[in-house]
Amino acid sequence: MIYELNHVGAFVKDAARSVDFYTRILGAQVVREAMIPATNTKCVYVQLAGGMVELLAPGDVASRSAYGFDHVAFSTDSIDSDFESIIAAGYKPLVQPKVAGSGHGRIAFLSDPNGVRVELIERDDTYRKPVKPSDILSFDHISLLANDLEAAEAFYGGQTGMTVLKRFYLEPPRDLTMVYVNHGYDVIEFLHKKEPQAGDLIGHIALRVANVDAMVEKLSAQGVVFEPGSPKNAGTGLGRVAVFRGPDGEKIELVDRSDLREL
Repeated sequence: MIYELNHVGAFVKDAARSVDFYTRILGAQVVREAMIPATNTKCVYVQLAGGMVELLAPGDVASRSAYGFDHVAFSTDSIDSDFESIIAAGYKPLVQPKVAGSGHGRIAFLSDPNGVRVELIERDDTYRKPVKPSDILSFDHISLLANDLEAAEAFYGGQTGMTVLKRFYLEPPRDLTMVYVNHGYDVIEFLHKKEPQAGDLIGHIALRVANVDAMVEKLSAQGVVFEPGSPKNAGTGLGRVAVFRGPDGEKIELVDRSDLREL
């Protein structure tokens, strides 16, 4: 059975640079380090509040054409049966269950209905640690492009056990539907427009802070460059938002509304 949304994975070019960014700038804690010998890939898990990002740094940078967010990963206590049942339901297999490259546990990959890479992991440790106080109050959500919203809800609800938290609709010209689903602490945001959209399938991660404007000022003083228009009022009318990029272009959003699970 799938029992948690464990992490969002990202490929990075320089492990030390990315770890420095997430720990020194954003206050994350390193909770696990490993090597994948077959591809000489360094793997570092960093925890931001209660959520995790897996940083994967290949030894050969030229071996990949794209860097940034790559997959979402769910923990299961029975990877073979869960993988088999999901594939039997009509979803596309990518990597059959096998021993993880690090040697710790077993993994498999499949595709969600919109093409997002989904990892299943079975191991005896989630790597999560007690939350340390920081400017990041919570790991708010992982945002996914959902051109087929109905199929996304069916997959994450029916196959991974996530439940709907909130729905928002932003009127034209935005004409944007936002659906939030969760598995315990962890939340996924689906972004959907009537006309199919191109772009990153994993659009961003969002971090909740006490005051977006104050956080923008603090991070700007440390050299973080925010996207034009940041900070601004959220389209939902709930709080403020600001957007910046990680070392490999991964999009990170700051929000200062209430926790989605408490709205």
